[in-house]
Amino acid sequence: MNLERYEYDQLDESTYRFYSVGRNGTFEMRVQFAEMGYRSYNLGFGVVDPESDWLDDLVELRNGDTQTILATVTRIALDFLASHEGVSLYASGSTPSRTRMYQMGLNRVLPQLTDYSIAGLIAKRDLSPDTLGNYQNWKGEWQEFRGGVPYKAFLIFKGKLLT
Repeated sequence: MNLERYEYDQLDESTYRFYSVGRNGTFEMRVQFAEMGYRSYNLGFGVVDPESDWLDDLVELRNGDTQTILATVTRIALDFLASHEGVSLYASGSTPSRTRMYQMGLNRVLPQLTDYSIAGLIAKRDLSPDTLGNYQNWKGEWQEFRGGVPYKAFLIFKGKLLT
C-alpha cells in the first residue's frame, strides 16, 4: 500500500498504537482486535482517553489527517491478517457516517489488495420486539464488495471470496 501512514507499534497480541498528529494536537490512537467467534475478529479503533486509558471510537478529532489514520489502520489490519493465517476481520463504523467513510477508504485501496477479499453486508436493522436495547440486530446478506453500494459492515480476509 503506497499511502501515507503513521508509524505504529504492537502493544500485545491484539492491540496496536500510533499517534495522530495534526492541527488540533497529538492524540494516541489504538487499534484492537477482539475475537468474535471461530477465526473471526472485530476490528475496533479510536482515540485513547489519557485519564481512563479507554478507547473512544466516537471522538471526532478533526485533526486534518483522516486519510493517514485510515491508511494506518488498514496497514495494521493487513499485518494482523498476515500474522493470523485463515482469520477474517469484521469492521463497521460506530456511526453510519463513519461506515460510509470507511467504505470510501476501502474503494481507494481495493485495487492494491489483490491477495485479499472484501465482503459487504447489505442489511436492514431488525426492529422486532425481540431486539434487546440498542443492540443492532441486522438481517441481510454478505456480497462481494462493490463501489456505490451502501454497506452496513465489512469483512476482509486473505484469499478469494467464494461465490
